[in-house]
Amino acid sequence: MSMTPVVKREKLLSFSAVLSILVVLIHTQNTGLYGIRPDGTLLEKIVFYLEELISGDIARVGVPAFFMVSGLLFYRDFDFSRYPSKMKSRFFSLIVPYLLWNLFRFVLFYVLGKVSPEGSSLHQTRVVFTIPNFLEGLFFYKYNLGYWFMYQLILYTILCPLIYLLLKKKPIALLALLTLFILFCTDALGELSLHVFHKKFIQIDGLFYYMLGAFVGMHYFGVVNANSALTRRLAVLGILTGQLCFVLFKVTDFLFFHIMFCTLSAISFWYLFDIIGKKTLPMAITTITFFIYSAHGTVLELFQHIHHILLPHHAVTALVEYLLLPVITIMILVFAAKVLKRFAPHLWKLVNGGR
Repeated sequence: MSMTPVVKREKLLSFSAVLSILVVLIHTQNTGLYGIRPDGTLLEKIVFYLEELISGDIARVGVPAFFMVSGLLFYRDFDFSRYPSKMKSRFFSLIVPYLLWNLFRFVLFYVLGKVSPEGSSLHQTRVVFTIPNFLEGLFFYKYNLGYWFMYQLILYTILCPLIYLLLKKKPIALLALLTLFILFCTDALGELSLHVFHKKFIQIDGLFYYMLGAFVGMHYFGVVNANSALTRRLAVLGILTGQLCFVLFKVTDFLFFHIMFCTLSAISFWYLFDIIGKKTLPMAITTITFFIYSAHGTVLELFQHIHHILLPHHAVTALVEYLLLPVITIMILVFAAKVLKRFAPHLWKLVNGGR
């Protein structure tokens, strides 16, 4: 069997770390929490549109890009002979941390709900212990909504024999991708994850991006490491076209433009990363990308609950929190990762999926 196709490790680690930071920025958006609207005061308008630009536009590329990278890496060397080893590795890198983080969130917010004062936001959103709640929290991320992405990856992994058969031959693969694209554009299956995250079925948008990455990994892996002047010019054009599609999506609400925005922006960002990401991020961050993704929501929520109680609901407060909280969160997680690596290495390996 031929050697496994290789992606530049340093670039992949830094790229993944940036995507994780983008996901943090999505969840840092706080205009709804502070009641800031686009029809408010001048300062409220500035805060609203700044957060919408960063978290609602730029950062939204992170999730589709993660799906594409996941599909690319899984299928770059996949065939049925590798099925057992792939399932074994994904059990430890996906299922084990998925269950552990869901259990952690359930226990944490159950305890915090018990000890928090009645009437506080933590008490109002407390976890009620029942067997159905526990099972739903453990297996269907009820109290860990950020893990909808992991849930989808697990489902896609289970379906990998079917996905492989669909993508093995280019004509059938193109037909399958076109079908998914049309389903996504027409919203044929009802509400997709553009609006609702907590769904217990396969999300068509995620599957489209995942299978697009898988298709490239199986048939056109050579283009992944392309780094020519023409490639960079096309990437710049892709970014600009993606932004145009974003504007058109906001104006028309037509999902076609949203898909094109995410697809073009994610792919173009990968190729431009050789320029804008020439200096790799510190290893303290690039080696804990999965941990940042898994734990950032908990840190953000706890801070936001505290701020909701202690700080005035004002546009200035919202802006300061929005700018500082991502930095504080990542610093806390870097420190927490170092502590776990040193004092609980086995636990670290489990919660970080063996990475």
